This record gives sequence, structure tokens and C-alpha cells, in this order.
Amino acid sequence: MYQKEFIGVGCINSIKEIVKETQAKKILLVTGRQSYIDCKAKIQLDKMLNNIYTEQFNQFKVNPKLEDIYTGVALLKKIKFDLVIAIGGGSVIDMAKIINILSVQKDSDLVRYINDNSFIKEKGLPLVAIPTTSGTGSEATHFSVVYMDNVKYSLAHRFMLPNYAIVDAELSYDLPLHISAASGMDALSQAVESYWAVKSTEESKKFASKAIISILKALQGAVEGEKKYRIIMSKAAHLAGKAINITTTTAPHAISYPITTYLGLQHGHAVALTLGYFFEINYNFQDADIVDHRGAGYLRKTMKELYVMFGVSSASECKEKWYHLMEKIGLECNMESLGILSEYKIKKIIDSINLQRLSNNPVCVNKNKFKEIFQVLIKT
Repeated sequence: MYQKEFIGVGCINSIKEIVKETQAKKILLVTGRQSYIDCKAKIQLDKMLNNIYTEQFNQFKVNPKLEDIYTGVALLKKIKFDLVIAIGGGSVIDMAKIINILSVQKDSDLVRYINDNSFIKEKGLPLVAIPTTSGTGSEATHFSVVYMDNVKYSLAHRFMLPNYAIVDAELSYDLPLHISAASGMDALSQAVESYWAVKSTEESKKFASKAIISILKALQGAVEGEKKYRIIMSKAAHLAGKAINITTTTAPHAISYPITTYLGLQHGHAVALTLGYFFEINYNFQDADIVDHRGAGYLRKTMKELYVMFGVSSASECKEKWYHLMEKIGLECNMESLGILSEYKIKKIIDSINLQRLSNNPVCVNKNKFKEIFQVLIKT
């Protein structure tokens, strides 16, 4: 599907153009709760939509659950809306994407579609996605996350790509610093993973490399609250989203979801926690462990290109720079400090890994490899 993009400070005003283009008379706003007010989006949308019927949906968890999706779908079916506007972080935009697509399918058993997207036949309403955290890139992707029984599932379909993406850095100016740090590392992680992913293409690597270079330049300044760097981060996070829309993510994301579930860490922090070790894992491999069909030479070249982007010359230096960056922006790297103290807890996390995402990592990794990483992080 084609997506129309509006990027730049103040471009939230393009909502007026979109409402006119879609001839929308009734709009569903999918938002965060307090964050929708704090980022000043509510003030702006109230002015732009003051003559239009709107309903607001924000009754869902940060990591959306199946019951939340049923609630949102019921609302969409109850009222004949013309347009859906999602404004918030990744969970908000994910929620809008998934309830929008599922509300127009024939079967009321939503799990059927989550388990098998081939049953999806109908397009949803026109959807506007407006990120406020400069992290997930969800406004640029055709998939959404949902948790069922503490297990993370992804629903992906080309109909789920938002019709419009509005990337306005002003909405991130008042973002709390710890959220800026975690969401920024999420964007950086996505770009790095996309770059080395088995599904990478020439186009995805262009998006990813631009995002990596920009984020490394701007992340610390953005976390410190400097507006010029928050502008760079908003554009870079969108590029990272465009990259993973092509490739999806890899091993660090696979382990991040159970870390979030069992430890309550913000998603970007959870991803970054193990990613640094993959600079070494994806370079110091045995040829028999390569998953990427392009081979050992291609993969080592790809990893060296990443090291150049990070301004280092080796896998170990890149890992060190990664964790040093996390420390500089206030993200804890020590597993003991984060509450992972027992073999039982580590086993629970590892047993919940999404194996499909492991298959997109260029080098074969197994649960024993993650155990090794956790043991090192506990001692760090």
C-alpha cells in the first residue's frame, strides 16, 4: 500500500488537509491517556476537529492485550467512523492498526486472523498515524503487536500500513528523558537489526544506514532535551521504521518481548540490553552457522560497514561503544540491578523467545547463546 508522508515541525496541521481529502465526518481518535495531553496534541486536535464528531479510545494496556483489541473493535463496529487517527507511542499506533483492520473482517473470532493473516480480505478505514516518541517507527510499518497469555504475537498485513504518516518533532519536545532514551535505543536497534537481517535489501539498508548515522549523532542531545536533536531523532526513527517494514527485526527483538513481559522494562531498553553482544556473534561465527544465503563474505562486509558507522574498527569495540552509549543516556545494563537474579527467571524469559525472529538473524543462535549473554550481563 502507498503511504502519504508529512514530515517536519508543525506538520500536524496537515490533519486538516487529510480530513478534507477523506471527507471525514466521524473520527475515532486512538490515543495514550496522560501522554496525549502532555505532548500538547490534545490542544491542537481539539482546535482542528472542533466541528467534527470524534470519539476517543485509550482504554488499553501499554503492551496491548487481546481483550483490549476486542474492546476497540466493538467501538469501531458500533459507530460508523470515516477516519481513524492514532497519536502516541508504538503501542497506541499498533492498537489503531490492529483494531482498524480486524473491525472490518467477517469473522468475530479475532484470534483466527492473528494466527493466520491469510484470512484478512478487507481493508480498514483510512488511518493516520502520528508518533510522539521518536522510537518505534510503527507509523511506517504494516504490522502490529499483541500479547496473549503473556506471549507476544505479531499480525502483519499490507493493508495495515497507515495511509498517512505525520512525523512532527514538536510532539516529542516534552517527552520525559527516560522515555526518550528507551525509544531512541529502540529506533537504533531496529536500524541495526534491519541492516544485518537476512531479509535486508539494498533499499532497506539505505533507510537503516541513514537512521543509524543520524541517531548516533543526535540521541544523547535528544535525551538531554535539545530540540534540534529531537527533530533529527523524529526523522531517523521514521527511517528505521521504513527499514524494518521491509526486513522485520532479528534476535535481539526476539528476546526483548519476554524481557519486557517478565521484568517490566520499556521495550527499547529491553532490546538494547542484549543487542550489543550481537556485534560479536554476527561477526565471529562458524561458516556452518550462517543463515544468510549471501554467505560469509557478505556478512562480514555488512558487519564491518556497521562498525564504520559506529566509528570503530572491530566487533568488540562496537559492543563496548553500544553499552557505553546506554550508560551515557541512563539505561541500566547490569542484569542484577534490573532484577534478573535466578536461573528460573532467565529460563522463563528464554523459553518465551519468538523463534521466527531468530530465523531472520544472519547467524544461527539458540537458547544456550542467550543463557551465555545473560550470565555475562549479570556479572557486568
